[in-house]
Amino acid sequence: MRKHIGEMLVEERALSRENLQKALSFQKAGKARIGRVLTDFGFVSEKSLVDALALQLRVPSVDLQAVEADREALNMVPEEYAERKKIFPVRLVARRLMLAMADPLDYQTIEEMKFRTGCEILPAIASEKNILDCIEKHYQVKEKVFHLMNSIKSYKDAEFLRDRSEEKVVNVQSLYKLSETPPIIQLVTMIIVEAVKMRASDIHIEPREESVAVRYRVDGDLREALIIPRRIKDYVISRIKIIADMDITNRRLPQDGTSKLKLSDREVDLRISTLPSLYGEKVVIRLLDKSKGLISLDQIGFPAGIKEPLLNALSRPQGFLLITGPTGSGKSTTLYAILRQVRSEKENVVTIEDPVEYRLSGVTQVGINEAIGLTFPNVLRSILRQDPDIIMVGEIRDRETADIAVKSSLTGHLVLSTLHTNSTVSSITRLIDIGIPAYLAGSSLTGVLAQRLVRRICPHCKREEEQNDAAYGLPEIKKSFSGAGCNKCYGTGYYGQVGIFEYLALDRNLRNLIAQKASEEEIWKAAREKGMRTLFEDAVDKVNAGITTAGEIIAKVPMGDI
Repeated sequence: MRKHIGEMLVEERALSRENLQKALSFQKAGKARIGRVLTDFGFVSEKSLVDALALQLRVPSVDLQAVEADREALNMVPEEYAERKKIFPVRLVARRLMLAMADPLDYQTIEEMKFRTGCEILPAIASEKNILDCIEKHYQVKEKVFHLMNSIKSYKDAEFLRDRSEEKVVNVQSLYKLSETPPIIQLVTMIIVEAVKMRASDIHIEPREESVAVRYRVDGDLREALIIPRRIKDYVISRIKIIADMDITNRRLPQDGTSKLKLSDREVDLRISTLPSLYGEKVVIRLLDKSKGLISLDQIGFPAGIKEPLLNALSRPQGFLLITGPTGSGKSTTLYAILRQVRSEKENVVTIEDPVEYRLSGVTQVGINEAIGLTFPNVLRSILRQDPDIIMVGEIRDRETADIAVKSSLTGHLVLSTLHTNSTVSSITRLIDIGIPAYLAGSSLTGVLAQRLVRRICPHCKREEEQNDAAYGLPEIKKSFSGAGCNKCYGTGYYGQVGIFEYLALDRNLRNLIAQKASEEEIWKAAREKGMRTLFEDAVDKVNAGITTAGEIIAKVPMGDI
């Protein structure tokens, strides 16, 4: 009679009798296997459990961490099937396939594999975690696409017609049904999951004349990740619309929707936008990975000359702090870091955002909805009746919003907001151009922070290189570094991003200049005499420190007056 696995582990002194009883009691309350309970509670190691099971079941055990991938064996088992069945093809020798299995007594899977491969199956045992880790390590994106594309049918029964307006006519019920077929579901899931794994901030699905390109924005730059057949474009886009609760029949107008992806212990919010184009609807998916969390002001990496005056401005009970820069320059990240710094039980902090990207405890956050009249100006007026201490306005978009924000900062509130301009000084003239009187702009502003994001040199393949400053026309650079390209950075030489900053702290002289409607050049000259450092000077410091490259700052940071 075969011994129970628990008793075997006790006899091997890998498990105490007391812990076995605890595990058995817990198992009775649920449906988990005893081995899973023992490892989940940490009563035994996975290796001890696998060794004991191998002895009990009289099958060999295999350590997959030491296994070299056998490409011929891998090609015999689609990744989706391997993940679902918790199996991994170890090696193929003379039509005999060794198969690592979490459950080597799963005779149904063994028979299926015999039929699929035409090989004799040699089952071996490995832990479930070991198998899944090995699948992720050895199966590559190209293999995933190969198997998925082969499993997608041609759907010859779905015919698309054109009327005089060139609009496609399609049976909605058929479209919905086809977009919910397993291959399409798998493909869309793979596109999103791979983007999360590659640290992408956005996914672009772009219909072209002959195909559909899938591109990921990683570290600020777009990279082509996949090309999918044009014939399945409508099904893929409809599947994305379904998970975002959007109208699959509406192809003429842009749409917005949201969804959420749960990936192991990670939660990723999806902000989905569609746009009609020449070759069909383009889809952009913004990925907000909650597992990364919000960063603090200390983690942002302000230069010493900026952090101190910035904290000084935030410590005041009232004022107007602007953060400026183009789209994708990290303004929202900086705003959230500031909110984390200033929130307290003694302060009533309220935000107006479009949309709310991250939730902050202790902060009242309001999302804009222009369709029902919930606009920036309307919400801002209502907030002023809510006894706020600190107000964050996601973006200054028009004169009305700017006017209320400026006046709020003069009546005892600390106001934080963003503006789309190129530099600190140009933000002041932009406020005046919007319609804010010069004297109000000068008296309300306490500081303006301009920023950019550049790619950080990959620390895994970083190397020193020869000086070539003359080619860029840069100031003297002591040492120059670059990334050689490795698996961690997908051969780009960059991993992550770093901020470049410029801060203008307003004093009495600058306020007077603004009130007198001085030109940008005059304000800029006064700020430089006061000691303000430019974006480009901060960028050069980061090149000297080996954080980024000269080519990167030339491409993304305006030189200005250096």
